Amino acid sequence: MNVNHWMRNGEWMFDSAGQNAPGQALASRGWGRFSLNNPATAAVIVGLLSVPWVFGLASLKSESETSNRVLSDPATVVGIMGFLTVLTVVACARRRYPIAYYLLTLAGSGGLMLFLGSRSLGATPLFWFAIMAVSIRVTGMRLVGLLVLGMAMDVIMAMYTTERDGLTVAEVQVGELPHLFLEPAANTVTSFLVIGAMGKIVARLRKQAVENSQAVADLHRDRERKIANAVVAERQDMARELHDVAAHHMTGMIIQARAADKFFSSNPEQAQALLGGVIEQGQRALNSLRQIVGILRLGEEDPDFPTPMVSDIDELVDDCRRTISSISLEKVGCFDDLDSGVQLTCYRIVQEALSNVLRHAPGSESKVCLSREAGAVRVRVINTLGNSRPASDGQNLGIVGMRERATLMGGQLDAGPNSEGDWAVQALVPVNGRINA
Repeated sequence: MNVNHWMRNGEWMFDSAGQNAPGQALASRGWGRFSLNNPATAAVIVGLLSVPWVFGLASLKSESETSNRVLSDPATVVGIMGFLTVLTVVACARRRYPIAYYLLTLAGSGGLMLFLGSRSLGATPLFWFAIMAVSIRVTGMRLVGLLVLGMAMDVIMAMYTTERDGLTVAEVQVGELPHLFLEPAANTVTSFLVIGAMGKIVARLRKQAVENSQAVADLHRDRERKIANAVVAERQDMARELHDVAAHHMTGMIIQARAADKFFSSNPEQAQALLGGVIEQGQRALNSLRQIVGILRLGEEDPDFPTPMVSDIDELVDDCRRTISSISLEKVGCFDDLDSGVQLTCYRIVQEALSNVLRHAPGSESKVCLSREAGAVRVRVINTLGNSRPASDGQNLGIVGMRERATLMGGQLDAGPNSEGDWAVQALVPVNGRINA
């Protein structure tokens, strides 16, 4: 499938057919401007709702002089649309300048009330929208002061524009002013408190949404980090496994092949026997690698090549007799009830230690000892320094791998010369993940 893409405003636009993608990108950009996240979207919607609000209320009060002027006077209609347009434009800045927006809306709404001579017609949805917007973004005593200021303006406009028995507030008797004040004050306080409470509810819901999104993002990052760490740990495990298998078998094959090369002319039968050992060693290496690859592919061990156990160390030592001049094995205790992970760790430590003997001390005398102690298995591989030239300098990965294996099981491993001048690899592997006293 032919897929073309363009970059616009930091976003990739795809077109599976390879046609009209620029047009689709422009359309996407156009619709994006009127998304709910755009502050102008809600301002325009509320501004449009304010138009039928004013003219609808005016039509319901068609008998009053104000309503007749609103419905029939073109200059009044133009003035109303001007006020609503300015208030709508001001509402677009509510997120960045909430206090200034609120004060400008109070002033604009008060001007519209005076222009129309009616508080109810001038208290448009834009006016109530400003109360909710400032309640969302302002807190504490500053919000209380702004709301009180709005209440005062609303009550004054209500008293000034309300007629009582055909008289305006300026013509009403002083004794009747409290009665004229109580009703609009009660209505205004109730309206401001309800709308302010709604704003606070919206603010809390938004805060919870942001916190939830942040928590989800943190969980996602934590999950990705754990997956990455698990992948790294798995790679390290497989690297150790491959190193132990390949290093042991390949080292034995190289040493036997070199010996066969020396005896090829003088003792063909001995050379043929050594080459047979190379073939057997190579087959074992291939089988071990197949087992590891099978675990990687299927997530489980190949039943044809089970995980090496402590009992398999006997065969491992027998294989090394072809290349190590003198090697002995000693086992003390029962190892059959050990966990497979503990047994595999013991096997790999012995295998890698013998591989190091082949590489660094050919011709030496070696001894392998395994003993079951209280809550742990002690593994020792001791060899003399030997008189032959080392077959390989290596990269010191063998000791590191053995120590990592022991540490993963909760044990410890030391490698180095002992008091008798021999090289010793000594490991203590806990049976239950820790060493019991």
